[in-house]
Amino acid sequence: MAVGRLAYEAGYYTQASRHFKLALQMLESGDFAAAYRARILTGLAKSLAAQGLYTEAEPMILEALQLDEMNSSALADRAEDYHQLSLLCWRNGRSEESLQYAKAALKLVSTPGSNAPDELIAKLLKHHAVLAEQAGRLAESERYLNEAIQFILCSDTLGKNSTIYGDVLLVKVFLLAEQARYEEAAELYPQAMQIVSINRGLEHPKVEEAINIFKEMEDSQSEFDAIKARKMERAKDSSNHGIL
Repeated sequence: MAVGRLAYEAGYYTQASRHFKLALQMLESGDFAAAYRARILTGLAKSLAAQGLYTEAEPMILEALQLDEMNSSALADRAEDYHQLSLLCWRNGRSEESLQYAKAALKLVSTPGSNAPDELIAKLLKHHAVLAEQAGRLAESERYLNEAIQFILCSDTLGKNSTIYGDVLLVKVFLLAEQARYEEAAELYPQAMQIVSINRGLEHPKVEEAINIFKEMEDSQSEFDAIKARKMERAKDSSNHGIL
């Protein structure tokens, strides 16, 4: 499980799938506690979804959610399950379902005693912002992003050098460009890209995706304008995951 998580975070999704499948096989041999099953299923589903294998991933997340619902104290784990279902639906073009799952996850992490990791809360705020942006609710999207930024900066476990902070800033860069606030977008972009690149490495698939989406902002010799913003929009739409 640990090696699978490391492979996933490094962007080696096929390797991550292999390790989680091995963990599942070991679990089913009867040598390990059944309590691991939900976390293995979630990890395997995330790895498969990152490869575009949504049909295979969805039943696994639903099974993990069913297992976690049997434990009334596993609020954070259930929130993670809902978050992963939301991401899967979003990547699969099921925006309304994605929003419902995202709302359920955010409600759970807001419940007293959930003990949800700060990173999960920040990711949920970012995801709500992305969903609002894609629905054309730009002011709502910016409110979520500003809330996420404030939350990250005040967190004891995250801060301005965390990967999620860079991801949130990149989403805000796109949102600013979409509103023709080009100077603000161009000013924020270098900081956002530096954080993401340092934390993930330039060869990480998510970083390559971000570079492709935002490459129109790399040219410091010319102003960022509406034409370049439209190119960014087309790059985002052709991306596997959309905005980070």
